Amino acid sequence: MARRIRLRFLFFFIPVCLFLFSCREKYDGIALIPDETAGGLEREQYWLEGILKEGELHAMGLTVEKGEEEPSIVIRLRPVWGKETEDIVLSRIWYVPAADPLEGRTTTELEACLAGDEDLVTPADLAPPFVALRVDGLTVDDEAYPLVRTVSVSLECRAEGKERPQKRAQIEEKAAALTEFLQAAPKERLHEKPPLFWIASAGDLMLERGAGEILLREGPSGIFGETAALLAEADLALLNLEGAVTGRGSGAAKAYNFRFDPRCTSALAAAGIDAVLLANNHVFDYGEEGFLDSLAHLEKGGVGVLGAGSDINAATAPFVVRMEAGIPEIRVYGIASYPRERSGWDGASAAAGEGKSGILFAGRGGMELLKEKLSAGDANEENVFNIVLFHGGNEWTFAPDGLTRKYYTDLAEAGADLIIGSHPHVVQGFEWVHNKPVFWSLGNFVFAGMDGTNGGEEGLFLRLGFYGKKLLYMEPAALKLKGPRTNVSGDLQNFYRLSKSLSKNN
Repeated sequence: MARRIRLRFLFFFIPVCLFLFSCREKYDGIALIPDETAGGLEREQYWLEGILKEGELHAMGLTVEKGEEEPSIVIRLRPVWGKETEDIVLSRIWYVPAADPLEGRTTTELEACLAGDEDLVTPADLAPPFVALRVDGLTVDDEAYPLVRTVSVSLECRAEGKERPQKRAQIEEKAAALTEFLQAAPKERLHEKPPLFWIASAGDLMLERGAGEILLREGPSGIFGETAALLAEADLALLNLEGAVTGRGSGAAKAYNFRFDPRCTSALAAAGIDAVLLANNHVFDYGEEGFLDSLAHLEKGGVGVLGAGSDINAATAPFVVRMEAGIPEIRVYGIASYPRERSGWDGASAAAGEGKSGILFAGRGGMELLKEKLSAGDANEENVFNIVLFHGGNEWTFAPDGLTRKYYTDLAEAGADLIIGSHPHVVQGFEWVHNKPVFWSLGNFVFAGMDGTNGGEEGLFLRLGFYGKKLLYMEPAALKLKGPRTNVSGDLQNFYRLSKSLSKNN
């Protein structure tokens, strides 16, 4: 009897042991070990734990090791600054150092960023009143940009030595299956390089008094100095053209009349200038004949026209730029508002109308038309970026007047994403208006005859980098005019002083 019991026990015990042994053979343990010296890995660890489901692991012959037994496969999680790694990449996120643009800094060093001396945010999280700094001279869209945090995983098999060759091969096969599984899993934090678009802009360009001849004879660098390269490399370059492009017409009864050789339009296009503002107080210096010539010569030369046209519809229409995927459609508008000149000439007389050529003038219904354009349809969508070049305010003043401030504020409210001003002939400051960047006046760019004036020999050149509708990089350059030529001066103290004054008073 006892022998039969022992036999029955053996018949029961042996299959159970074989089953338990087969389970141990089937399911090898894995363990997740994050880099203890690095912080900020919680989201990647949580993601990993979320995808390592029991059913999918069992299909690979694996299970998460929860006991004290040493795992067969170790998953190591580690972050590095940079993009290159041979491991499986879980997340790759670009960061930028955030700074107040009125501090006057445009760049910092990687060492300072990694030491915690800079506030680091993603481009998507950057918000006014802050902009990004370059890192070691590089911007976030540069291939060699260093401030990219990559979190990766590597697999380590612990089947050597104590395991028989067949078992080691089994574990390595399971590790390969797990590697393939991790590589194929969707990774929400594996970001692409942020696509930026760059805008270059400056103030009043007046090509009389020898400037046009220099442009045609010496090319862009002869007249624009160091800014010639910045204009050429920008995705979009915009200026205010002060005068008529014509060899015909009679001078208007006003204090100053400017007109330029029509060959200059092709030279401007070759310099990389995409569009010019014609909604200003000099485009009708040679009457309607000179104005219509300007439209025709600019079109023939390949330069877009802002704020002017053969009728009110043309004057209100934007200059449109479409770029690569991920960058919004850019629409550029132009408008003017300036007081009657001392000579008696009234700029409002140049306003476009139904069946009447001219400029978009704010006081003649132009403001309402432009606000409708900015707020209608898809104009406020994320895939549309609206720029307004505004020629207005009072000449020789260093801060915007009340009416100009109201106009700019209304435009920002209506949907303008960037507003750039001209007409005062001097630099005014920068300000956030409804979280939109506003440059009240860029002063003069090329304008011979400003010697000895109060501020007329100075200008501001803008290089702005945008991520979507967000100002990411703000890189102004101070200009010094010398006769008909201009160049970078390096002294931005006046611009920052004026900007801080605006910020303090508003």
